[in-house]
Amino acid sequence: MVMLIRRVWWVVFLAATLSACANVSRFEKDVLVAHGEPLNDASEPLYYLIFIDGRRTVDPRILSVYLTLRPDAPPLRLADMRPDIVAEYLPVFIPPSNWPEQWKKKIKENDVYSGGGFHIVFNNGNLQSVGMCSHCAGGREHPVVGVPDEHAFYSLPLTEQQLIEVFGKPDRLYKVTEVKY
Repeated sequence: MVMLIRRVWWVVFLAATLSACANVSRFEKDVLVAHGEPLNDASEPLYYLIFIDGRRTVDPRILSVYLTLRPDAPPLRLADMRPDIVAEYLPVFIPPSNWPEQWKKKIKENDVYSGGGFHIVFNNGNLQSVGMCSHCAGGREHPVVGVPDEHAFYSLPLTEQQLIEVFGKPDRLYKVTEVKY
């Protein structure tokens, strides 16, 4: 009887734990990774988080994408991003006081700018990474990306078709399971 109760308890525990998971779509294109899921009862995944790793060789198409760092800022090509230009539109990132000292020290080794859903990192003037997020840190932001030909601009979150229009067809597109808290 005790063994049966334990098994039932484990089944209930696992069911409760697994119900906190969601299917997340992952879009990979060269050095870009985007995550999306059906937000606000959407019928398809909406991509709310995009990360570009600038430390590796970047596909020329990705480098030709435009970012609008603020509503009053002109569109800037990713290839043209420099710390002095980004500093005109985004504030310097200040790590939260509750971060461990080693993280704070590491962040000071780079030039980091953050705001409006963008998080852009440079090291010695070289672009290290660009993060864009519309549904992060408990708030809603509206980072804007533009198709390389400058005819269309989209505010995150993006549909899969918009993501393809801006960055190109994915090298890999699949579902992952991530725990949501």
